[in-house]
Amino acid sequence: MFITHESYREGRPGFPGPGRTAWRMIERESMDPWYHVILRFTEGARQFTKRFMPTDASLLSNLLELEGPTCLVEEVQVITPPWVNGGLSERMEKLISLVIGYDQKGECVLLHKVAGGAVYSSARDGLDAGSLTGIRTIYEDTKTAPSAVPEFADH
Repeated sequence: MFITHESYREGRPGFPGPGRTAWRMIERESMDPWYHVILRFTEGARQFTKRFMPTDASLLSNLLELEGPTCLVEEVQVITPPWVNGGLSERMEKLISLVIGYDQKGECVLLHKVAGGAVYSSARDGLDAGSLTGIRTIYEDTKTAPSAVPEFADH
């Protein structure tokens, strides 16, 4: 989840439009993966891009459902914390695929395949990916590569 502070609210009249609020800075306390999504919209002859930052896979899935004749998903990146990527800091990497499944305890597990070839698991314990159940693909960048985890696709 993102947190905002009133002192960072952008207060220009009419900006950014009805039902929307602009912020110059946001805060994030969660140490779970989150996403950066670029969508290209078409309105008649006009095209424009927007960037979204969903805080979890559920919101990412909802956002990806916008894709259609007037909306194209240009790129999805995942931001992973050290406990997921095995490094010393967060990493922002191009997402190739995102697969969701459930471990033996019934807990949700996310498998993120990134452009560098790594597959990151959200499981806090060791995971036998072959033991996941209820597996489905949330996202797959078909322009970049075939299924990131083909043995898990839509079982």
